Amino acid sequence: MTNLRATKNSQSTDRAGASDGVLDLWREPSRRAYAIIDPGAVWLFLRRNALRILTASAIASAVLFGASIFIFKKYTATAIVMVDPRSARVTKSGGVISNIGGDAIAIESLVQVAKGEGFLAELVDALDLTKDPYFGGKGDEPEAKRLSTVEKLASKLAIARRGTTYVIDVTAVTNSAEASARLANAAAKQLVVDQNDLRTGASSKTAQEIEARLTELRGRVNRAEEAAAELKARLKVTDAGQGYTLLERRIAELNQQLVLAGAGAAEARARFETLKKLGPNAGESLPQSLQSPVLATLRGDYARLSSQSADQATVLGPRHPEVLRLNAQMADLRRQISAEFTRMIASAKTAFLEAQEREADLSRQLKAAQTESGELGPQMVKLGELEREAKAERDVYEELLNRQRELAQVKGLEPSDIRIVSPATPPTKTSPSRILLAIGSAVLGLIAGLAYAIAREWRQTTLRTASQAERLGGAGVLGFLPLMGAAPAQEPSDDTLPNLTPWLAEICADLAPDAGGESVTLLISSTRRGEGRSTIAANIAVYLAQGGDRVLLIEADKSDHVQKPGFGLLDILDSGENLRSALVDQAFGGYTFLPYGGRTVARESSIGGLMSGLTLRATLNLARRWFDVIVIDGPPALEAPHARFLAAQADRTVFLVEWDKTSAAEVDAALERLDLNEVAVVYNKVDAKRLRLYDPEQSQQMTDLATAA
Repeated sequence: MTNLRATKNSQSTDRAGASDGVLDLWREPSRRAYAIIDPGAVWLFLRRNALRILTASAIASAVLFGASIFIFKKYTATAIVMVDPRSARVTKSGGVISNIGGDAIAIESLVQVAKGEGFLAELVDALDLTKDPYFGGKGDEPEAKRLSTVEKLASKLAIARRGTTYVIDVTAVTNSAEASARLANAAAKQLVVDQNDLRTGASSKTAQEIEARLTELRGRVNRAEEAAAELKARLKVTDAGQGYTLLERRIAELNQQLVLAGAGAAEARARFETLKKLGPNAGESLPQSLQSPVLATLRGDYARLSSQSADQATVLGPRHPEVLRLNAQMADLRRQISAEFTRMIASAKTAFLEAQEREADLSRQLKAAQTESGELGPQMVKLGELEREAKAERDVYEELLNRQRELAQVKGLEPSDIRIVSPATPPTKTSPSRILLAIGSAVLGLIAGLAYAIAREWRQTTLRTASQAERLGGAGVLGFLPLMGAAPAQEPSDDTLPNLTPWLAEICADLAPDAGGESVTLLISSTRRGEGRSTIAANIAVYLAQGGDRVLLIEADKSDHVQKPGFGLLDILDSGENLRSALVDQAFGGYTFLPYGGRTVARESSIGGLMSGLTLRATLNLARRWFDVIVIDGPPALEAPHARFLAAQADRTVFLVEWDKTSAAEVDAALERLDLNEVAVVYNKVDAKRLRLYDPEQSQQMTDLATAA
């Protein structure tokens, strides 16, 4: 039996694992795990549920499409905003905040800020959306209603960057085409205005701050300059130009005059000393610089008269009156030359004395000025510090004043780097379109149909395939028997017993005893009555008997068609009579039949006690001596407690499962109650046409056997 189980498990796995084991939609405890989905199993699932899936999909698609027309009747409008990374320079100096530029992070930051509640709240206030019937939120307080409106606006307005470009899409979705376009344009305009206001506002704010700073600096500059001017006035310091004060200029001029006066005094002294040393008789030896026109004239006249006197003295003689007259004139000229020379010496002395006096006076003035300058030194240092402080304050003041004037001139001149390049227009079609809604409804409908089919099969607990049975305790499937009509309502005969010979060949080949071996006891059981247990037991007995085996068919369960109990198994177990007295030869089938009996059994007797006693074991051991195969038509496992005792006495158990009728839970409970080590499952009453949708190979085998029969 172990070989039978292992062989059948292997064959069933090879045949059924490729068809229905992968698409596991049943609730039986699974003994195997599959890593992939078998396309064959999916195809079978779709074949057997095609009509169901199509019907459910059509209904679901129609319902979804009708609902989506009302639910998704929305209009989408998009305004396009572009951030220009190029910098346009109108003036040499720009505003306080520069353009955004080509930084992708800066553009994405701008988009994220536009998605914030602050931006949306400004848009709500600008458009007064709290009073709009579509956007108006709920709330008793104005602030709560405003926050609710902001939340609803966030779900209807999308601001996103288009890929890695400099383009920003502002998309609005409402139930009105005009409202969508108006909202998208308003959001785009606010985005542009906020960015421009950020720059111009920063410049204006900076200009105001500079103005406040200038007021303070103006007072400080005035105070510093007034302090410097006051100290200058107190010190009587006057600016003489070229970085000199008047006192410094005066000292420099006195020093220069003193040098010139010293030189003039030395020159006058030298003139005086030279004239005094040479005397009136210096004659022509007198330096040119000391020559006098009067003296030169007198000397010229004297020379002329001296020449005439010499000439006349030679001609007329030294006593001649003419000579004497000439000599008298020459004597007069000598007196005049001496007087002129004396006057020149006196004049040179006077000039020398005046030069000395002038030099001395300039020296006194210079010393006085230097003394005054020395006294003003510390005060001049303080004055210089005040002037430097005033200059520093003045420089800062002038720089800020120039910056303020630049900002005033630049304001409104620099072009914006962000602008609306494509305003939103009212859309003419809803979004999404009806074609997309139809496609989406069809897809969802198909998914719903598949889900319905999967759920329906999930709820099906009946057994149909070999792999399902194998999961229940590792049972092997011997074979599939077709649906042959109703079970016989009377004792089996050639006319009432269905012919299952073509399908029993494979089953009985595994159940028949080995040649020359010991006899075999077979138990035929099921979960409940009505699953064809007696019919299959009789067919197996007939088939094995026709093969030459001595077969005993024991009826271990009361038949519904027997009205009056005869003598049989129960009577032998109860009274201990000879087994041969109850055996009935079945001439039509070639086997021996042991009826259920009960004619001599008292009503108070326990059938379970009889079936579980030693008498049953002894009876079966005796039958083993006479027969090769003992087939026990056992009771249902879930309805007769003694089925477990019969299973314990059997060598092999064939468990019948009515195809697509018996549930997996019932079979599992029955097998657990029987407590079997080895069990072989046979599907009975199989609809070969329907089996094709679950196991095409097995269905084809059944069809081929039916054709051959």
